[in-house]
Amino acid sequence: SRSESESDSNSISSSSVSSESSSPSLSSTSPLVSKDAEVVQKDMKSWQIRIFYSIFMGYATFYFTRSSFTYSAPGMRTALGFSLEQLGIITSIFPMAYGISKLIGGILSDFFSTRVFMALGLSVTGLINILFGLQTSLPIFCLLWALNGVFQGFGAPPCAKLLTAWYPKTERGTWWGFWNTSHNTGGFLIPLLVGYCVRSFGWSYGMIVPGCIALVMGLFLFNRLRDSPESIGLPAVDEAEELAQQKASGNEGKKKEKLSTKETLFKYVFSNGFVWLLALSYFFVYFVRQGIGSWAYIYLLDFKGVPNPQDAAFRMSGMELGGLLGSLASGYTSDKILRGRRIPVIIAWMVGLMLSIVGLWYVPVAWKYVNWMAIFAIGFFIYGPQMLVGLAGAEIVDKTAVSSTIGLLGWIAYLGASLAGFPLTKIVTTFGWKAYFIALLGFSSMAIMLLLPMWRLGMAPKEKPLKVEQADGSVMVQCEQCAGTGTVMRLECGPATPAQTLSCKYVEDTCPWCNGTTFVLGI
Repeated sequence: SRSESESDSNSISSSSVSSESSSPSLSSTSPLVSKDAEVVQKDMKSWQIRIFYSIFMGYATFYFTRSSFTYSAPGMRTALGFSLEQLGIITSIFPMAYGISKLIGGILSDFFSTRVFMALGLSVTGLINILFGLQTSLPIFCLLWALNGVFQGFGAPPCAKLLTAWYPKTERGTWWGFWNTSHNTGGFLIPLLVGYCVRSFGWSYGMIVPGCIALVMGLFLFNRLRDSPESIGLPAVDEAEELAQQKASGNEGKKKEKLSTKETLFKYVFSNGFVWLLALSYFFVYFVRQGIGSWAYIYLLDFKGVPNPQDAAFRMSGMELGGLLGSLASGYTSDKILRGRRIPVIIAWMVGLMLSIVGLWYVPVAWKYVNWMAIFAIGFFIYGPQMLVGLAGAEIVDKTAVSSTIGLLGWIAYLGASLAGFPLTKIVTTFGWKAYFIALLGFSSMAIMLLLPMWRLGMAPKEKPLKVEQADGSVMVQCEQCAGTGTVMRLECGPATPAQTLSCKYVEDTCPWCNGTTFVLGI
């Protein structure tokens, strides 16, 4: 319908370009181009905000339908008479299904609409939660929870693809960091919501209510999300940079080859050595994250000698808060200080993590608040790498393979997380808690060693501008604005439909700083 078309263009309509004022070509000096560029910039920012709050709320809701069973299980055990082992069977099924789903879901997400994919996945997880709350049979519980794990994999890969499509590289780490706090938000809210429902109405409502919220949020995502700026007539966020790279490589004007699913995977993902290094490092990062998140609480009670569960819970409360701040700080640091370089920040955070683990190991039990600070620091330094490894993986592959890469990384990561379950407990029961900390420190150091070969990833070679001395003694230096090419990329907008909505793209134009000569007067 016409109203939907106008909504999709977010008010870039005939008010911006009238029938009388449009012309077949728009020159760089036209006031209309300047006006259109301002409209496009404003519209892009509006859409970026819209996309962000949508995926933030959507992914937080994925955590609702993922963690609902955890907080409904005690009431479920009492009402249905299930043993701890029976609940454990249901619990163990989820990570196996989820790990495989992240890989498969990531691959599928690259070849379907991210808008539809994420909205559908969230809606189905909501429906599964509702059905779960209406059952009483253990086999059906296991089947439904395995299916929930499958459709949970429809959450993160589309978010990664949308973040890559809608936000430029110089800002992407910051946006990604804020998005990464959505699971902290969901993880904070779900115990409160489910706890209230179970206490007030029974365990089944602890599943049904999050499921209903997910169904509504699925419709919300379908309404609010769009796959890319190009899909609504806006220019690609990194289009100017991509065109410059094409020109430098001699591929200017060539259309990108359309590849099949298999060709895309092998060309951009499986044959990329950096992807595998990131995946292996992710394995170790997730082992440490899961190892601390699952067993540090028990360590505080059983070995450290914390007097009661409430005291131990207080000390562990610093982890999520630290994780939230660590995600934001790592994204900002990689964006604003290192200009898009992720690997040095990950390595620095991993070193900080190792020091924090040593702090938790050796701080006396009586130093309650120092223990809290050590666990806060662990959260700060573990969630940064957990976020940035995924971002680095998304940035080193072609945009058509982002979700597949995130899926592969997620699958390998959850293999590491599964190793922090029974195998890690076996280490503790056989060799003691000292071996637990040695394992955490050893796996952290392995992640660092795998990341070191990628230290220079994203680093642009810094060259001194060429100098030419004139006869009058003045010095001409190579123009830095166009990097000595004599041309720059200019945003050009024009009417694209009978409704006069705008279609914008970058075109090559003469550099206004050097007038195409490639040199400017030096100081």
